[in-house]
Amino acid sequence: MVSEVPEDYNPVSLEIKILEEWEKIDIYDKLKQLRSEGPKFFFLDGPPYMNGLPHIGHARTRALRDPVLKYKSMNGYNVWHQPGFDMHGLPIEVKVEEILGTKTKSDIEKIGTELFIKSCKERGLSFLKIWIDFYRRFGMIGDFDNPYMTLSNSYIESSWYFFRKAWEKNLLYKGKATVAWCPRCETPLSGYEATDEYKDVEDYSIYVKFPLEGNKDEYIIIWTTTPWTIPANVAIAVNPKYEYVRVKVANEVWIVAKELLEKLMTLFGIQDYEILETVTGQILFGLKYRHIMEDDLPIHKQFKEPNAHTIILTNYVTLEDGTGCVHTAPGHGPEDYSAGVEYKLPILSPVDQTGKFTDEAGKYKNIYIKDANDLIVDDIEDKGFLLLRDSVFHRYAHCWRCKSPLLYRASDQWFIKVEAIKDQILKENKKVKWIPDWAGEKRFHNWIEGARDWCISRQRFWGIPLPIWECMCGNIIVVSSTEEIKSLGGTIPEDLHKPYIDEVFIKCPKCSKKMKRVPDIADVWFDSGASTWSSLGYPQNTKKFDELFPVDFITEGLDQTRGWFYTLMLESFIVFGRAPYNKVLMNDFVLDQFGQKMSKSLGNVVDPNDVITKYGADVTRFYLLWEIAPWDKLKFNWENVESIYRTFNILWNAYKFVTLYMSLDKFDVNTPINDVKKYLKDEDKWILSRINTLTKEVEETFDTLELHYIPRKIKEFILEDLSRWYIRLVRERMWLEDDNKEKISAYATAFYVFKRLSKILAPISPFISEAIYKNFVGESSIHLSDWDKYDPSMIDSELELNMNILRNIIEGTLHARQKAGIKLRWPMSKVIVETQDETIKKAVISLSEIMKKQINVKEIVIGEVVQELEILPNHKSLGPKFKGDAKKVVELLGAVDSCLIKSGLEKEGTFDLKGFQITPEDVNFNYILPKGYQLSEFENGKIYLYTEITEELKSEAIAREVIRRIQEMRKQSNLNVEDYISSYIVSNFESDLKIHEDYIKHETRSKSLAFSKNNDYTGKEWEIDGDKFLIGIQKLK
Repeated sequence: MVSEVPEDYNPVSLEIKILEEWEKIDIYDKLKQLRSEGPKFFFLDGPPYMNGLPHIGHARTRALRDPVLKYKSMNGYNVWHQPGFDMHGLPIEVKVEEILGTKTKSDIEKIGTELFIKSCKERGLSFLKIWIDFYRRFGMIGDFDNPYMTLSNSYIESSWYFFRKAWEKNLLYKGKATVAWCPRCETPLSGYEATDEYKDVEDYSIYVKFPLEGNKDEYIIIWTTTPWTIPANVAIAVNPKYEYVRVKVANEVWIVAKELLEKLMTLFGIQDYEILETVTGQILFGLKYRHIMEDDLPIHKQFKEPNAHTIILTNYVTLEDGTGCVHTAPGHGPEDYSAGVEYKLPILSPVDQTGKFTDEAGKYKNIYIKDANDLIVDDIEDKGFLLLRDSVFHRYAHCWRCKSPLLYRASDQWFIKVEAIKDQILKENKKVKWIPDWAGEKRFHNWIEGARDWCISRQRFWGIPLPIWECMCGNIIVVSSTEEIKSLGGTIPEDLHKPYIDEVFIKCPKCSKKMKRVPDIADVWFDSGASTWSSLGYPQNTKKFDELFPVDFITEGLDQTRGWFYTLMLESFIVFGRAPYNKVLMNDFVLDQFGQKMSKSLGNVVDPNDVITKYGADVTRFYLLWEIAPWDKLKFNWENVESIYRTFNILWNAYKFVTLYMSLDKFDVNTPINDVKKYLKDEDKWILSRINTLTKEVEETFDTLELHYIPRKIKEFILEDLSRWYIRLVRERMWLEDDNKEKISAYATAFYVFKRLSKILAPISPFISEAIYKNFVGESSIHLSDWDKYDPSMIDSELELNMNILRNIIEGTLHARQKAGIKLRWPMSKVIVETQDETIKKAVISLSEIMKKQINVKEIVIGEVVQELEILPNHKSLGPKFKGDAKKVVELLGAVDSCLIKSGLEKEGTFDLKGFQITPEDVNFNYILPKGYQLSEFENGKIYLYTEITEELKSEAIAREVIRRIQEMRKQSNLNVEDYISSYIVSNFESDLKIHEDYIKHETRSKSLAFSKNNDYTGKEWEIDGDKFLIGIQKLK
């Protein structure tokens, strides 16, 4: 039996109560058992980083993924929902350094790596409970007792399998390359990390001349914003396709790009110059020059490479800035490095891991590069090679964690060969279903297409240790498991992190000496990329992986196209030769309501816990899904959240209304809808059709993952179909006494609708749906029930169309009442519907009874009301056109049939008025309604409301007005809906009220109605349209 819902909608208390119930029954364990034999659905959780609290962007991503998982589960799937957490990396290291007071790697080594690692682990684990609690509070149901954590030994060991496979496939190599480097963290950064943080800074802007060998007083001119890289210069690049000029300036000859010459001369303040020769960059190739600092940097005189200090050709030289001649230092720039490899240039990088110059930098040794800028520029000027010293504001890359300026430096690192396999990866990407499609076909495709070999090693502490052992004899072994280490004579520490793993030595199979592990750890982006198999303990345990792989569904933010989506794809392809996932939903970020990025400094951060505390998780989840398409930026709007809350409140009130009467009448919820089918009214059939149509649309949308449409359709159904229409239509039926068949059929329909609606809502808003479902059905949880698939036999598209037409007409009629100043409680004699549309006529005829009740009229007629057509002369047109005859034309217009003139103008565009040619701009037409009618229009038709009120209609109106006041008095007296009363009415309209006495008694639940005052009753004086009414009521026992 359905229970009455006494309280109003209080989402927070409701949700906490349900959470306690879920915990009590261990809902995840029950769900796992229930679906254990179902088809597998592998969802891989994108692991949040454990260095902070959940923010609103995290909430949005989870509001997108969780409905999909719940929907799949309700459809019988055995959903793998294991939360994951990313717990390594620089962000945690930087925070721990703040806590411990260390500033450099050497500081960490002084306090002890073991203490540092222990602190990092504690830091990572400290957020675990906070996140798990947030997931639970957010209504998520998953395997929260067994999350995958990247810091666990099992995860680390499983991830090592990647390095073994890469080594076996010749895709892992050690090499020297120029990489982005943080001098404060003393480690390289990946290309993605290096472009993640930019700041506007002021730097030098200098123009320098390099003397050509064998050409006295001839120079090639370069421009740079990084003077500190000039000590590492080994070549100057020009574009082979551009034109360059040899230009005479005083006693010197300079070489610059022809297109930039005028701009440069203006910049240098030079007016007197002469172009001696124009050549292409190709002609300049191979010219030698002398390094301007070779006396201070002896290494420049020691190079044996024949191409050192030559002009080379590259296509990356542009004419946007500078001189068209680019200073090239392969040890300090990725493009420079590529050119250095191509031309076999020396890779000079005289900067150490802390950003200070080394011995190779001669006089600048031990000076931090940025501090050396002034010295270097002064020295260049003193030597006579500086043409211009200036400054420039530009965007410069900074470390995404410690915010220090980055530099590029050449260093020995371990790399993954990406360029060798990216064409194959692109083919795999075409097999993946991306939502939206452009995320995969363009954004992700372009990222892969432009990918370079991955510098995967890091010279830090807190991360997955590279499973690479090296021997003095040159032998290298890449292990894939702890068992392999044991087989090679190594002992396994309790913790696989540094420094413990560094103490593990293995025996070299070639020379029998001890092999030592390389000291590096993996790029933190590697960790989550290995989750495809490492979260399942593969390859140590193959069963679960074999059952689940590949991943059915993942979702994360758009920045992950160059992050997690990418590392998942790359690592899986190297290990398994295929894409790791079948379907990807990409979502964009959450901004504030003005479209600005949220930040503490701006004070515009929205904490998801604040939203949940105020409105509950159901409303929060629904809003985050409803506001905009997942792949668009969401501008968080508190007013819209409030709007969703009001929708849920309306739903709750509708639910409260039907349960009130169902509980009073002890309605049997086991009454099948088919048992009352012959008693169903049009409104019942319509709402049954609508709820099944909604179910069908939701099912289709879950398949396409255009998830924002689901809450929008649900919201429209709750507001427009259920609350504002169906409940309104059946309210009187539910007030009927005894076991009236019309009432029971309304109960059965409402039960069917609310049960289905709760199923539809369950994936998105799991708490309110749980409360409604459990009250109606009585089972332990809606989330342990099956999805109710749409019933095509219930869908009546024609009825839905007709009801929409009817609602448009009713809206138009209410507008006509408003214009006439007649309240809805006052009955009208008739409405005339004028239309040429046969579908509309059919709808009005078939649903006329509903229409009559809703607009409170006695009769609905399909026909027309003849209106008088009035012609209005346009004097502004007639005067100038007919001048002295204008008055005569006006008289003639009044004498001729207006309809005849209008028809002639419409057909011919002109009308002959006894020799005067009238055109449309000369006149206006106006229709005059007959007395007693009010006109309103709707799509493809007109409504004529007859407004004359007879005495009979007036007496009924008075009765309705009195009923409203008695109901208000019942409410003020806190009477229950089922309570009976006695009442009296004293007024000048006794005879009118007696005509409708039975109606008044029925509507107000009055057992008796008197027309004289009773002092024992609660009385109140009312004014109704200027007349006084004394009304009294008394509750009956």
